[in-house]
Parts: sequence; structure tokens; C-alpha cells
Amino acid sequence: MANKLCVVFPGRRYSADRSLLYFPSTMMAARGFEVITLHYDISREIDETLPIDTNIEQAEKYARDFLKDVSWEKYDSIVFLSKSIGTVVSSHIKNDLGEVKDRVHQIIITPLEQTLPLIDKKDLIIVGDHDRFLGDPKPKLSPFPNAYIFPSFTHSLESKDNYRLSIKTLADVCGITDMYLTSIGD
Repeated sequence: MANKLCVVFPGRRYSADRSLLYFPSTMMAARGFEVITLHYDISREIDETLPIDTNIEQAEKYARDFLKDVSWEKYDSIVFLSKSIGTVVSSHIKNDLGEVKDRVHQIIITPLEQTLPLIDKKDLIIVGDHDRFLGDPKPKLSPFPNAYIFPSFTHSLESKDNYRLSIKTLADVCGITDMYLTSIGD
């Protein structure tokens, strides 16, 4: 069995134990991935009056410190599962991994605008088209073949008017994640 690693990068107010990160990471653990989950202590203490870039810097400092002892080279396959602010942090860390970065695949859920120039065409991107942090995602994501856009969904991939549709979308996200993992050989 190959050595596989999944690192979960939560959002500012979207912790790793919430559904869009919890269920995909649980699926990866069942597929044989070692899972490292970041729990930004700052995520509950972030001052939302600070600029988003300051929040990203705080989260990235925490993540880099938390992951400093990971032996990346021992893994045959690495998946970064991230949401919101975590998408910027994971992309920065991936791009700093040198030769190992070619083994990193990203599952990017509701990225921020700052993430888009940092991601690869091979990465999986999942967004809603009513995401206040991204605006209209269609033209921005057209170059990415693994981009999924859910109509009428928010930054939390929820339908404000239809909780059943929100639950179905969570199942769809897990199915898309499963197909993506299969396509990359995991």
C-alpha cells in the first residue's frame, strides 16, 4: 500500500469538523490516507474587522508551524483538502514544497479570489455561484477542467431556502471527491 497523506486546511469560521471537510476527510481515511487536520486556534479568535489578508497570514503562520516536522518526501501521494482561507494557505504551502509539490493534489472548496492564481489545472475546485467572496465563478474557473459550480449556493455550499438540497449537495461533493481521488489513482 502506498503512503498517502491528506492535510485538512479549514476556513476562518469553518472548522475541520464541519461537513464539507469532515466527510471528505473521513472518506480519505477509509481509502488509506493518513489524515492530518489543522485546527486553527485562532479561527475562533480571529477579529473579523481585520483585513482578510491579515487573517490569511495568521492562519498560514499557524499551519506552517504545525506542519514543520512533516516528512513530505515519504508520501507517494498527498492531498490538501481546503476550504476558504485554507485554500490560500494550502496553495502557498504546496508551492513551497519543491520537488514534492508534483505529488500534491488539491481539493479546493469555495476558494478565495487570492487562491486562483496559485492553483494547478489538475486540482479539484468546488464552488457555489452565489459565493460572496468569489463573485461570478464561471469565467474565473473556465480554464480549470475539474471545477464544479453549484448554482444558487453560498460560500458554505448551502441553499438558504432548501435544506434538503443542501444535504444532497453535500452528498454530491463527496461523490465528486471520490471520483477525483479515483482519477488521480488513490
